[in-house]
Amino acid sequence: MTKAFVVMTLALLLFAVVLFSADSQTVLSIVPQHKEGLFVEFAAIGFSFGNTEVSTQPLFDLLGLFNVRFRNYLSPTFVLNSETYLFDPFFISKAYAGEPYNESAQVYILFNRSYLHNNLVFGSTLFKPYGELLSILVGNYNFSEYAGSTIARGFLSIGVLLGRNVEIFGTVESGIALNVWTSQNISQEEWETFISELREKTLYASVRAGLTWYYDNYSGLEVGYRTLVYGKDSPLRLIQGFTFTDYIYNVYTAMQYSGENGQVINIPFITTDYYLSFSTKF
Repeated sequence: MTKAFVVMTLALLLFAVVLFSADSQTVLSIVPQHKEGLFVEFAAIGFSFGNTEVSTQPLFDLLGLFNVRFRNYLSPTFVLNSETYLFDPFFISKAYAGEPYNESAQVYILFNRSYLHNNLVFGSTLFKPYGELLSILVGNYNFSEYAGSTIARGFLSIGVLLGRNVEIFGTVESGIALNVWTSQNISQEEWETFISELREKTLYASVRAGLTWYYDNYSGLEVGYRTLVYGKDSPLRLIQGFTFTDYIYNVYTAMQYSGENGQVINIPFITTDYYLSFSTKF
């Protein structure tokens, strides 16, 4: 049932891309593809083969967050993106401080973020479906012991263009933990019960609405309001959202940061449900 739904959804998205294409003057929420050859951005370097790009963010490597990104433009309005990261938490202490390597304490964090994002333009109306799989794996130095999870998230945004690069929008977002992997041996019956309860407890849904201004092909400013409508106890509420600004909001939410007198400190547009984001492109 689930596989059939995924196949049908992808087929409908591909069909929509063939039928509808965006006005060439409309600024989209997808970063446009680079010209063929080597390209350099503020924090990334890569090579474009036309519709396919391979790149990395070398500044992250200096922190022990080794990464590579694969990107394919199925059309100018439809992109497939997959990013893989290997994080060594002790890289800085080993590489820069010269501390001895302790194999028994070494852990690695491997995670992948893969998504499909589309922009469909019908006159002045924009439909933006987005689907993502987030996989995280934590293991010892040779991954003989490990634990990990796969999370499915996505959103559907509907906007109305007020100009070629300004829109008002409403967005529905949802997420759920699909599976867990572990090196520990657990009986099949116990595992099925655990997975069923996990999916029930992690399901969340949120809505947001606001205004977006794309001031160039690579950046945008978004101001709006967000609220969680289901899954207030879901642990995935702490990873909701898809941009750098969302991650900052989630960190402060998780910390429940408060001052010396115990009162929660409210930072406008960060700890409140009203938000301001400068990272709106995918």
